[in-house]
Amino acid sequence: MESATVWLIDSQPLLRAGLRAQLDGKGFHVAVDAGTVDEAIRLGSRGPQANLVVLDFALGSESVAKLRAVQTQARIVVFAEAAELSFLSEMFAAGVDGYVLKSISPNALIESLKLVLLGEKVFPGILTNFLGALHGNTVSGRSERVRVGDVALSQRELEIIRSLADGHTNKSIAKELSITEATVKVHIKTVLRKLGAANRTQVAIWAVQHGLTSGNAVLRSRV
Repeated sequence: MESATVWLIDSQPLLRAGLRAQLDGKGFHVAVDAGTVDEAIRLGSRGPQANLVVLDFALGSESVAKLRAVQTQARIVVFAEAAELSFLSEMFAAGVDGYVLKSISPNALIESLKLVLLGEKVFPGILTNFLGALHGNTVSGRSERVRVGDVALSQRELEIIRSLADGHTNKSIAKELSITEATVKVHIKTVLRKLGAANRTQVAIWAVQHGLTSGNAVLRSRV
């Protein structure tokens, strides 16, 4: 059986090395190992078309469109730290074929990737009850998109921004929104990327400038 050509794209070299060790020789051949989409495109420009791209969720849905432009036939799977409807719907709307959690076991990962190559959509079982959102529905409004200035944000991201501007910790945000701290961290990473912000204070300043605070914004630096 011919091995599937794989591109691995993740900013963490150690994680990529672990994935390569799990995939090579087990029906997959990692042809490109890169930290960014642009680097992957450069490295893979002279090689064969990829059958599968495994992409770090933190690189954003816009990276999916960039990949689609050069790897038209590849199946794309995002590798994420948390399972939440807004994450899932954003990525499937962008055109990914699978959404896999980084907590998955090696054997389950291999089987999931094989299913994607066969044309199946793969996602965390915990989100099965929310699949209607991928067909145009929403659950509690969390997958609706709102444009603030030139930035498109989900309802959850807006909640996170307001909480950050009010000076809440990750723990208090998680408790207030009934999500895990790991999920909060993923949202914050996404918010920082979308706003081009380097830290929580810059997010708070942006929120004040765009009228997204409760009036209790905390703009002091955190050290």
